[in-house]
Amino acid sequence: MNAYATHRWTPIEDLPNDWQGLIDPQLAALVGIWKEQRAELDARASLGLFLERLKRQWAVETGAIEDLYHITAGGTKTLIEKGLDAALLSHDDVDDAPGAVISKIRDQLDAVDGLYQFVSAARRLSKSYLLELHQVLTAHQGTYQARDTLGQSVERTLVRGQWKRFPNNVEGPNGFVFEFCPPEQVESEVDQLLAMYGRHTRLGVPPDVEAAWLHHRFVLVHPFTDGNGRIARCLATLVLLKGEWLPLVVTRKDKPEYIKSLRSADNGELKPLVKLFGELQRRSIREALSIGDATLKEATKIRGVLDSVRVKFQKRQEELGVLLQRAHDTADTLQATASQRLRQAASEIEIILASASEKYSVYAADAASNTEKAHYNYYQIVQCAKKMGYFANLPAYRSWASLTLITESRADVLFSFHAIGHGNTGVLACSCMIYARRTDETGDSIIGEVQPVTDVPFEFTYAEDPQNVQQRFADWLEACVTNALFQWGQTLD
Repeated sequence: MNAYATHRWTPIEDLPNDWQGLIDPQLAALVGIWKEQRAELDARASLGLFLERLKRQWAVETGAIEDLYHITAGGTKTLIEKGLDAALLSHDDVDDAPGAVISKIRDQLDAVDGLYQFVSAARRLSKSYLLELHQVLTAHQGTYQARDTLGQSVERTLVRGQWKRFPNNVEGPNGFVFEFCPPEQVESEVDQLLAMYGRHTRLGVPPDVEAAWLHHRFVLVHPFTDGNGRIARCLATLVLLKGEWLPLVVTRKDKPEYIKSLRSADNGELKPLVKLFGELQRRSIREALSIGDATLKEATKIRGVLDSVRVKFQKRQEELGVLLQRAHDTADTLQATASQRLRQAASEIEIILASASEKYSVYAADAASNTEKAHYNYYQIVQCAKKMGYFANLPAYRSWASLTLITESRADVLFSFHAIGHGNTGVLACSCMIYARRTDETGDSIIGEVQPVTDVPFEFTYAEDPQNVQQRFADWLEACVTNALFQWGQTLD
């Protein structure tokens, strides 16, 4: 059986009347901090290098998630870091001639470069631009996969830069059909889409909400024979760039959640897609703020160290000092909250362990900022942040709380509070992790693999109200404690 019921086409719908409920104020605060920080990164030339790599990642992944080509993780990493050169790929990296794959990826890079030009030129989104964008994206795609009247897969010639002439519905087993807009209705539906988009712009709909809406509604129209998903991600990226955000990078690892969120939007629930786009933006911002020394050294070779610029930002940093201290004070409060909750959990667990064996034990520990113990657990914290894809700035701020559970083995649950990114970015986080620890024959402690309890850290900024941060943290903390204890319980089976 197909997982989804048959979907009949209906004209596209505008944003729901309660669209304000989709707004994420914490994301808006994070983006605000990012806009302040990007000026300094740009002055050091590191931002430009980061954006070039981000655009290459966008170009590779937007075709890969559509199975336009297949490329290994190693090949993807090489192209992102070193550039789009067929000579960098082996035949084992891709499912076609490296040159052919690179040509398609370059088309997609040209498209995302064009989005930046579109925004800088303040162009108006129009039908002609959509047709132009389709031509650029598919310049080296000559064919597409379709099904004939007998349901057999066939390869057909792709017509570039023109609306579809025939239905392109998706059909599956057991009579499943997902209907897109009929060809004769395409132009009128695109007109409606653009008119609604224009009204949203005047209403000030936030970029993440508008990007999700525009992406989903465009896909429902499906105005081109092929390439609609890539165009939809271009449009979402265009909305984000106009708001001075970062491109929407959906990777193959994100695909299951991406598809699931789109199916929810098909059923009238846009919130999961808005949330996903927000999480992807958070990830890109964390990566941007975590630009490493290697990138900075590479930037130095290109433009040199702009010492004079630091003077320009000195006054701003002094002004930020008061706000940064408020964020650190908030982190201190959150650390105390986590410590109290873990001590409570230890008391509850101790009763259970004592009934099982007198050798079992549990205890909580913590370290406030600016104390000697705050420097413990450095390795675990760095490894957890690395797995989550960002740089944990421990010198800028560091505190923690932990729960240690000892049975036949030892497990540690650690909550780490730290800054994100290089320098005083004003973005702080708490990560939760779990790991095993054992003692070897010499008596040395050996730490097992560090596993994040959540996919993303808890983030907050100096621009947020401390009370709101504390309320958000309480729910996140409880979920982490529950998940961590569940993971520990699984190891006891």
